Amino acid sequence: MDLTMSSCALSLLFIMSLHIHFPVPASGEFPPFRECAPFVCGDQQISYPFRHNERPSYCGYPGHELGCDGHNLTLSMMSPEYRVIHMDRNAQVLEVARTDIVEDVCRKTDVDTTLNFTLFNYASSDINFTLFYNCNVSPYSLSYLFLCRTQYGYLVRNADLDPQSPRCNFRALVMIASEALALLQSPDESNRRAIIEVLSKGFEITWIADTSQCDDCTKSGGRCGYGWTRQEFNCFCSDGVYSTTCDRQRIATIGTATVIALILILSIRKKPMIRKIMALVKQRNEHLDGEMKIEGLVSSRRYTYRDIKRITNYFEEKLGQGGYGCVYKGKLRDGQLVAVKLLTKLKGDAEEFFNEVVSISRTSHVNVVSLLGFCFEGSKRALIYEFMPNGSLEKFIFNRSNALEVDQLLSWDTLYQISLGIAHGLEYLHKGCNTRILHFDIKPQNILLDASYCPKISDFGLAKICPREESIVSFLGARGTVGYIAPELIIRNIGGVSHKSDVYSYGMMVLEMVGKTKMPKLQ
Repeated sequence: MDLTMSSCALSLLFIMSLHIHFPVPASGEFPPFRECAPFVCGDQQISYPFRHNERPSYCGYPGHELGCDGHNLTLSMMSPEYRVIHMDRNAQVLEVARTDIVEDVCRKTDVDTTLNFTLFNYASSDINFTLFYNCNVSPYSLSYLFLCRTQYGYLVRNADLDPQSPRCNFRALVMIASEALALLQSPDESNRRAIIEVLSKGFEITWIADTSQCDDCTKSGGRCGYGWTRQEFNCFCSDGVYSTTCDRQRIATIGTATVIALILILSIRKKPMIRKIMALVKQRNEHLDGEMKIEGLVSSRRYTYRDIKRITNYFEEKLGQGGYGCVYKGKLRDGQLVAVKLLTKLKGDAEEFFNEVVSISRTSHVNVVSLLGFCFEGSKRALIYEFMPNGSLEKFIFNRSNALEVDQLLSWDTLYQISLGIAHGLEYLHKGCNTRILHFDIKPQNILLDASYCPKISDFGLAKICPREESIVSFLGARGTVGYIAPELIIRNIGGVSHKSDVYSYGMMVLEMVGKTKMPKLQ
């Protein structure tokens, strides 16, 4: 076989290796992969977002713990406990009934049926009723009477309640499915058994947790979890934990191993071919790594580069320019004005872009700029932010060419409110998120002002995410802008790097706000 044929054959083998999945034998199953296997209770198989309450918390989404009492599933949300009658995973619906009153409606209770609305919602078919106990007389014409020993109780639809308080000793809110109401025929003493049957039918609730990522993970042979190291989705595979699926990481690993073998073969043949293959490998690995980093960021919409051109009217109006690229004014389909940050001068594997998308997608605060979307398409990177009509703080405190106008716009009281708002934003990033976010680039250029001069922290390209429990973080190289960088970021033997590094930068910025001039930069 001549050199050309050999090179073509090897290249074909390389390309095939990037697309074919080869199973990787594991020396031993990753512990969470074993622990988070689906469990069976009665005739129901249970998996993510739910977990058995005796399994590790990372096997399910927070607040979705189920118990198994013999052959029945139980769900403890707040109070009381609920028996799970049926689960519809496709519709994300649970049919549940209260365990404390379904056996005996005369077991007096003043505990309302409650849900944690951050995790569950009532279904549209649920109807609000109230149980009244130990009543002397019923003030309601539309009520269902039941006898408990020598005293009467009533079941009343909330929509039919009389404004006046009833003369009863106990009351409790309950939910009843609309289709079960046919069992209640007449308001007489025989209703006690019918009411128990109606309450036993339960009612429907829907869970909010997104399971779309879990479907992809399961298809790749993984098992789903949440919060293994931080509060985010996890795909547990037999060989480790990943952010999306098991396949993608293995394909990249096999592709890289194949390339190494090809390089060894081609090294004595044709060096230009090696360079082409290496460039292709690097580009592919960067793209796969990028996809894994941004996948699952449901709080931000992903746009194509064609969308970016439409939004900015083909980059018609430039708002500013920095070391990363340019910012353009744009408009979404609903008419909302936005600022589009087009990143064209990124280093290496575009770490700043991924830092910004991942960091800011975790935030929601009045003093932190909102990320409305992003573009990650080939070599194209863009971030879409809410539009800040007053631009950055820098142009106000450093613009002395028209000092009188600036001083009128930014009075001392306004400057104080701006500094206070920035402090609130930093406090939120350091203590208010489920993970601590260190910004590492607080400066006037990165503080944007809306129409009311409300400050918003922006540019999270140098940010670092760490668990809230960690006070000291470590990384290689200094981060930030000269003049605002905390000393411990440069001279490592004077103290640890922590959220206090942002506080130092904030202090330097406040000094510039007060002096209306740049502070001298120490070399």
